[in-house]
Amino acid sequence: MPAVSVIISVYNVEPYMARCARSLFGQTLRDMEFVFVDDCTPDRSVEVMKEVLEEFPHRKSQVKVFRMPCNSGQALVRMKGLELATGDYLAHCDADDWVEADAYEKAYGKAVSGGFDIVTFNFRKGSDGNWVNCSSGSLPGKELSDIMTGAVMGSLWCRLFKRSLADGLALPAGNMAEDMALSIQMTAKAKRIGHLDDVLYSYFVRPDSISHSAGMEAALARQESMYANTRLCAGLLQPYADKFGAADMLIFKYRSRHYLEPYVHHKEVYRKWRSTFPEIDRELLAARGIPPATKFWYVLIRLHLYHLWKVLSGKHSLI
Repeated sequence: MPAVSVIISVYNVEPYMARCARSLFGQTLRDMEFVFVDDCTPDRSVEVMKEVLEEFPHRKSQVKVFRMPCNSGQALVRMKGLELATGDYLAHCDADDWVEADAYEKAYGKAVSGGFDIVTFNFRKGSDGNWVNCSSGSLPGKELSDIMTGAVMGSLWCRLFKRSLADGLALPAGNMAEDMALSIQMTAKAKRIGHLDDVLYSYFVRPDSISHSAGMEAALARQESMYANTRLCAGLLQPYADKFGAADMLIFKYRSRHYLEPYVHHKEVYRKWRSTFPEIDRELLAARGIPPATKFWYVLIRLHLYHLWKVLSGKHSLI
């Protein structure tokens, strides 16, 4: 079996596919597998990938392309990719992003030499001319709680996972934050986690992407999916309570209200904000370990002053 399988979901990424495919096929790690899952994309994304593949004939036998029977969404696509992958270790790469040429050689080398179930690595985030480097590293033992609290991104693409961690994963409950739901499940099961302090991945922020679309309806849709996946994970994490604290779970649940904050001056949105894990309202202010900024913004919202404060101060939520 290959050392590393990379799973790439394909949908409406034609303008970005060539860049991504070249970064994958040009990897310095030779023993690889590339699993492209076509979610019935309406454009030429798959054809563009195959055209780039002609530049790397030695990779042809390492490429799998699977077309979903119908447009299914990110959650099912990622699960299908995990099902098809056969590598010792698994990685994900979003088709509008790209990786450094030695990314998977470095991550795999770290995993094998250290006996790690997961290796995290740093990334840069932005768009042309505006990039910022971000860390995905955590102190030992804090890896799970850092994902829960948002201290690090829960994305799959900045992590290399041992394939055995993917056994028995629960299907994410929504197509937003679906990677967080999978990362949390695998991180909870991992016994040893290492980190590479190298920027190996470029996360391209597309202005037209669903995750960055503006407006109340988009925010409500994102929140609904975040809430569903948070509720799923909260139940699945019960056997791993020794890996996080009570405050971590409170923050984790409260973060699923985050997308609603810009619109809480609308009565219907405020009601949805209050009804999202309402049990945390009894604990949030009194609990130790909750950042003061989180409590501050929570109080402003409860007093119906959040929107006024934001208008007057120009500040945004610090959650």
